[in-house]
Amino acid sequence: IKGPDQGRPLSLYKKLGIPDLAQKLPHKCYPPGQFIGKLHQEAATHLGLPIGLPVAQGGPDAFIGMVGLGCIYPGQLCLITGSSHLHCVVTSKPKTAE
Repeated sequence: IKGPDQGRPLSLYKKLGIPDLAQKLPHKCYPPGQFIGKLHQEAATHLGLPIGLPVAQGGPDAFIGMVGLGCIYPGQLCLITGSSHLHCVVTSKPKTAE
């Protein structure tokens, strides 16, 4: 997400009296699946995985679950239940917090 706020709801934080919260959020966001780097030696040893294994950006479980459900085209909606209940919809017009 481009722009100075990068999709973060800065005006909401200000209204809630917690504007400093935005400084604790990531300053760079990557889309799910994007190559981030390679697993370094310390992490590989700790996890029992090969050094240099490609690392990709993950995502929120519900939104990644939408792909598994086949909910990937505009106008589709899915219901994901668990510890919370989500109605997730795909739109052709991206919208972020203002």
